[in-house]
Amino acid sequence: MARIRGLAVSVLMIAVASLMLAGAMAAPARAQTLIRDAEIEGIIRAYAAPLLRGAGIPPDAVTIRLLKDGRLNAFVAPGNRLFLFTGLITSTERPEALIGVIAHEIGHIAGGHHVRLNRNLDTLGTTSILAMLLGTAAGALVGRPDLGVALGMGAQDAALRNFLAYSRTEEASADAFALKALERENLPAGGLRDFLQTLEGQTALTPESQDPYLRTHPLTRDRLSAVETHVARSRLGPDDVPPQWRDWHARMVAKLNAFLRPPGEALRLYQGRDDIPGRYARAIAHYRAVELDTALGLIDGLIADEPDNPFFHELKGQMLFETQRVPQSLASFERAVDLAPEEPLLRVALAHAQIESSDASLLEPAQDNLRNALSRDDGNALAWRLLAQAYGQAGETAMADYAMAETALRSGDYDRALFHVGRAETQIKRGSPTWLRLQDLRGEAERRRDEAG
Repeated sequence: MARIRGLAVSVLMIAVASLMLAGAMAAPARAQTLIRDAEIEGIIRAYAAPLLRGAGIPPDAVTIRLLKDGRLNAFVAPGNRLFLFTGLITSTERPEALIGVIAHEIGHIAGGHHVRLNRNLDTLGTTSILAMLLGTAAGALVGRPDLGVALGMGAQDAALRNFLAYSRTEEASADAFALKALERENLPAGGLRDFLQTLEGQTALTPESQDPYLRTHPLTRDRLSAVETHVARSRLGPDDVPPQWRDWHARMVAKLNAFLRPPGEALRLYQGRDDIPGRYARAIAHYRAVELDTALGLIDGLIADEPDNPFFHELKGQMLFETQRVPQSLASFERAVDLAPEEPLLRVALAHAQIESSDASLLEPAQDNLRNALSRDDGNALAWRLLAQAYGQAGETAMADYAMAETALRSGDYDRALFHVGRAETQIKRGSPTWLRLQDLRGEAERRRDEAG
């Protein structure tokens, strides 16, 4: 799970991917936390990919991010970014409901409904909310779910809620897209119906008591009737979801529950569960309860059952790394990367361990891993910060300043970005690719600083 260390430095940084964006949009006391997790993001991408391809949208063109919030919500933002609240995922015992919501949100992308958000950015008054929507917040530093970064509270939540609100026409259009897309891909729409029926039960509540999805996605009886009629006529049912997706879903929910709930609560929830999701959850819960021997015993058992599962190796690496056993963690992180070399969050986790190992011979491999990760996910501020650290420890001060400029830009600290650009410019050969990139960074940092006021 990418750092849930705090969803750990790896794809769990509590598992190395990073899980959370936490917070609730309406509660003044809550903040929003971005979390990243390679395994969970991969599962959601698998759900979304056929629906996107059927709509003529390349799956790689859509970015999927998770927000740590126990309530039900999902939305799309400029740049084809799909945000899902963790509460939406953990509320679904089976994948159909989540797939239905994803299909609906893809309908907003396909219909261009989120494009209007670009015209309304000035309605949001804070840099943090803009950063969340545009993917440039300090939250990008999180490589793991448990490393939450506050992005907005109080009146900001209300502004964001209004900003993301869809019209009834847009909602009906997204429903129509979802029903057609699900049918085309031989996936049942019963989950979407069940989800809307759950929301319908909240319509009598005060707005403050409703899940944020209902407040931004207005529900009408006509909408629900259209979905119910489609499901009644469809030949597809729950058994038409691929069996592998059910297994993935159970693991994803178990992982989130184990990282987001108190350890004792998670252990009670999965007590007596000897299937893989149950053992996975207990391994994480025992780890979070600082019962490392028990946790390692469980994860070793899972690895014995599935030796080629990169996320089990990642979790073991995280357990060792975060309990100051950095040298021992390297083999687990290396195995995870060997098994999933295209997962950037896994490479970030490995690079972090390589840098913290105090072995100078590992600085160059760490740089290679980070550059590889950034070639696939260049918005990852944590990766840029670690790259700056690796350059600095290797005595490459100019490149360290360059990487810190990239870090600061993605963290929303535009003055610091300009400071590091200025330092790097004096050391980098004029006209070189890195020097030209520094000019781009300067212009972008100045523009964003001026827009932020």
